[in-house]
Amino acid sequence: MPELWSVMTETEMLSCAGAPAQALPAGDVTYVVGPSAMLVIVQFGDRPDGSAVQNFDDLTLHDPFPEGVEARLASSELPRLGFVHLPEGYLPLGELRHVVSRHRPGDIAKDSPFPYRLPGKLSFCQLHIADRLPLDVLDRVRPTPQHPLSSLDWLRFLPHDPVAALREFVADWYADIPPGNDAPGDLDRPLPEPLLAFYRAAAGREEVYGLHNQIYTPDELEEEDDGLLQFGAENQGVFVMLLDPTEADPTVQYSGLHAQREREPLSAFLLQFLLCEASYSSPFGGFATVNADQAQQLVEPLHQVPLQPMRWPGDPTQHYVAPGLVVATATSPNGSVEIYAGSRRRSALRPLRDPGFTWERFDGYRS
Repeated sequence: MPELWSVMTETEMLSCAGAPAQALPAGDVTYVVGPSAMLVIVQFGDRPDGSAVQNFDDLTLHDPFPEGVEARLASSELPRLGFVHLPEGYLPLGELRHVVSRHRPGDIAKDSPFPYRLPGKLSFCQLHIADRLPLDVLDRVRPTPQHPLSSLDWLRFLPHDPVAALREFVADWYADIPPGNDAPGDLDRPLPEPLLAFYRAAAGREEVYGLHNQIYTPDELEEEDDGLLQFGAENQGVFVMLLDPTEADPTVQYSGLHAQREREPLSAFLLQFLLCEASYSSPFGGFATVNADQAQQLVEPLHQVPLQPMRWPGDPTQHYVAPGLVVATATSPNGSVEIYAGSRRRSALRPLRDPGFTWERFDGYRS
């Protein structure tokens, strides 16, 4: 086995596969198939949608996959060794473990009495890096590009005008997604102004309605027998969110949750919903379960959002922000704290890289 994280020459690297070996280039990846091992060689760089080291635990591969590679990626007969091609040579990542493969739908079989799909071609493969990369090594193989980060100007409206804060947050956080023209027009029922403001801000941006939990679009609203309006739901249907459509800024009520109602009214709740989604549904993020002292240490440099805590995903749930970054802390009944950190830019997570505890997931790409 090559010495971890010490740059090798091409000859030294290829010798790890044994002889004879066959090199199969495929875009940003070269697969080397030999009698001793299969080598997976990726180009250095940050490619969230492509083949690259994604974080200190995972390497992802996207098609095309040369013929014969799929079977070797999933096989446990020979080791899979990872390498990153740097300008100065080849840096070994160590052994790679197969996590998951995904295939495109196959064609319908022809000339068969029973229609069925043929096996589809491999489109994606995730490999786990057995020896977690140190941060300095991660910076070498996947340097983090710097981008402008969303601002905190929306905080100035809190706590007195959460609807204005919501509009500013959506416009800035989702600035990379152009707004659309599908704002609600004439509706067949009166709705509270905070919900209408949410719909206007979300126009053309599907992500705003939620990728984890969901706020319903106007045509999905459901009227209950008691006159309440169901306007959102938890992602697995465990609980739903209800409001009284006759009130200007109604209390958010629950069906199926441990709590009956939220602390903040609808106007502030909708902003908190957005912050929750940003913390655990953004393209880049982190998750850990820690104790109260560790959570406090992590959020101390951040700005706490001046609203009453939410009831979920833990009670209480607080939100903390920095430019381009949202962190939610959800306290469990046993006193442990779940931390969710999210950003639309990988670089915004850099201040959280060494928090004094081990992230269960960090700086990962949501594939």
